[in-house]
Amino acid sequence: MDARNTPRGRDLLLAAKSIAGALGHTAAEVTELAIRLGEDGRRDWQTAELLLAALADLVGREPGRRDLVGAVEAGEILGVSRPRVHQLAERPDFPAPLYVLAAGKLWARADIVAFGAQWDRRPGRPRKPPGEGGSILELPAGEEPVDPGM
Repeated sequence: MDARNTPRGRDLLLAAKSIAGALGHTAAEVTELAIRLGEDGRRDWQTAELLLAALADLVGREPGRRDLVGAVEAGEILGVSRPRVHQLAERPDFPAPLYVLAAGKLWARADIVAFGAQWDRRPGRPRKPPGEGGSILELPAGEEPVDPGM
């Protein structure tokens, strides 16, 4: 698992180091665990998969540490799709991500749960006001409607 020689590999290692630090671990701990995972029957896994598996393992060892979720998990918590989470993330009252990685944004699970508890969710598409793509046909000024029965 030596991805340090590629720009993407360096980015992955820096991201893993940053997340590991936020979880109270060192980059060396994460890297060592990822290498062990790679030697433990996961030789065909990509570096990113090994690093994420190592981070997940470290989080699972100490559940009291901050629990991170991506858009898919946030969607499961809120009962919406991944694209809808990205739409909601544009709202000013949506929690700010703790990390923005090449793979996507990561939020604290507690922040997403808190947002879901206060979110005034209204199922369905919002109605558009007349004149903004609604069902009312607007004619150019000065034109009269034509009766199709004439």
